[in-house]
Amino acid sequence: MKNKKVFIYVISVVLTLGLLTACGSNDEESKMDLVNEGDPISIGSFVDTEGGILGNMILLSLEEAGYVMDNKIQFGTPDVQRKALLEGELHMGIDYTGNGQYYSEGFEEEIWRDAEEGYNSINSYDTENNGLVWLEPAKVNNTEMLAVKNDFAQANNLKTLEDFAEYVNSGGEVKFITSQLFAEKEMGLLGMEKGYGFKLKPEQLIMLPHGNTAETIAALENETDGVNMALVYGTDGSLPELNMTVLEDPLSIPPVFEPSVIIQEEILNKYGEIEEIIEKVFGTLNLEDLQIMNKKVIVDGLSAKDVAEEYLKENGILD
Repeated sequence: MKNKKVFIYVISVVLTLGLLTACGSNDEESKMDLVNEGDPISIGSFVDTEGGILGNMILLSLEEAGYVMDNKIQFGTPDVQRKALLEGELHMGIDYTGNGQYYSEGFEEEIWRDAEEGYNSINSYDTENNGLVWLEPAKVNNTEMLAVKNDFAQANNLKTLEDFAEYVNSGGEVKFITSQLFAEKEMGLLGMEKGYGFKLKPEQLIMLPHGNTAETIAALENETDGVNMALVYGTDGSLPELNMTVLEDPLSIPPVFEPSVIIQEEILNKYGEIEEIIEKVFGTLNLEDLQIMNKKVIVDGLSAKDVAEEYLKENGILD
């Protein structure tokens, strides 16, 4: 009996040592797989839903590739994130090329209406002046657009802003809810009116002091105060769910806002593989993808991280 107990004890010790060795081996392998051990890369994004989705897509992709990340997703408003990038508090962030007009000097307004020129302009400006690199953006224009309900669009043959101009000029009824800023700028409603040849009267406008499209979309959905048109953003997640039509803007009056990852040039020089990983992820995106993902968070109540992870798995970026 004594020998049996000794035997069992020895076996237990051997198994325990084996498990500890295996765990130690796995830990060593994990450490060896880390690209930047002891040098975490901080990543931020805007505080909104889309910022959470895009930020988590990049975070998860880089972690999959062995990078240690400092998660500051949904860091703050655009101005807060911009300041953190300039001061080095963040190594990476997510922004939109059209915002380059607010971060730079010396460029004509027209540049921001062209996707390629706008991107090249802010990238060269920030690289030369601030040590920040804008990576190749996703070909998704999350700019300001005008939306109507599908049945209204069908009844009045509205697909583009050219169609809308014809509708207005023939005496069609309009009640447009928008932000005051959009209504009063040349790269907004004023530019659309000049470009397409129509003019809305003050009584046809409901102007808000902010650009919260959740409020404008809700007003359109409920036809509040007779609203039949609303200011929206191209990737707003509730648009497909609420059966709304976004009117095409052939003249690209508002600037092009394509999402891009901004990264400290020093970090990119140190870890060059990051650029390829990020641009592969953003290269898979289209407008409908972002609308659907935003809808899953806003309407279905899923977390931005879970939605991002699901998308990356579906597209073969995560196992």
